[in-house]
Amino acid sequence: MNRELLVGLQKIRFDREATLTLYRDLIKAGATEQCDCTGCRNFVAQRRLVYPESFLLFLNKLGVDPGKEWEAFDYAFESSPEHHLYGGWFLFSGEIVEGATIRPEAKPFSYWFTTSFPNATFPGDIKVCAVQFCAEIFWNPPKN
Repeated sequence: MNRELLVGLQKIRFDREATLTLYRDLIKAGATEQCDCTGCRNFVAQRRLVYPESFLLFLNKLGVDPGKEWEAFDYAFESSPEHHLYGGWFLFSGEIVEGATIRPEAKPFSYWFTTSFPNATFPGDIKVCAVQFCAEIFWNPPKN
């Protein structure tokens, strides 16, 4: 069932059931769990502190599993000793209906919809869109 949702200046059409299936059948784990670099280990260790409760509720409405980012990355050029700026994407079954991809400048956390994300390994017959996020995260990677 397709539903529409307005967030800021963007409107999307999404299919929650198809998104739940996407996470059950294709996205088995978050990209950060599959990587052993210091940045990903830090992200996984801090994840429970990254997403505001309102964002978790929003992801649930879309059918997105908040523990399975398609990708998360450290903006190394905007780092400080205490905090690092991270970005990433959550995929969902749907499309942007209105509004361009607009990155809000809100810190420590912001999100928006985009069609620009790494998807070369994703089956081409499935229509997906992404929620892109940007978050300041405390830098305290676990030791090996």
